[in-house]
Amino acid sequence: MDALDPLRARLRTINPASVCALDDLAAQLLADTLPATPCVRPDTLKQPCALALGLTILDTLSADDARQFISRVRLYVAPRLLLRVRADCALDDAAFRALAFVREADAGDHRLYAYDLDTYKAVPDWLNDRYWAHPERWQP
Repeated sequence: MDALDPLRARLRTINPASVCALDDLAAQLLADTLPATPCVRPDTLKQPCALALGLTILDTLSADDARQFISRVRLYVAPRLLLRVRADCALDDAAFRALAFVREADAGDHRLYAYDLDTYKAVPDWLNDRYWAHPERWQP
């Protein structure tokens, strides 16, 4: 079993329409796993992609730089992220949870984190129309 197998399986499950490869290893993995999926690099990005994929991009960044990079990617590159990070990454589990990531897998000395804008927060029960004012029912 290869250390990248959980990531390959997750990519096949997601099957994104387009991917922004954040590093060279991510571009190679995508080409091997989903060869028909369009892949762009951040420097050639014209419009947001369905998914951003990074395997080594956070390895050399400090914690603050990694947070800023992740924020920029979520805002401008893709609403979904898959990041494979080393166990000694500047961001720990608590930092990834604070950024709304879910830890999906452990493979040796690497961890797989996922972020999805559509599912990062459950809609609370109180946030529906039965708790809001109904102006049509108001009588002076």
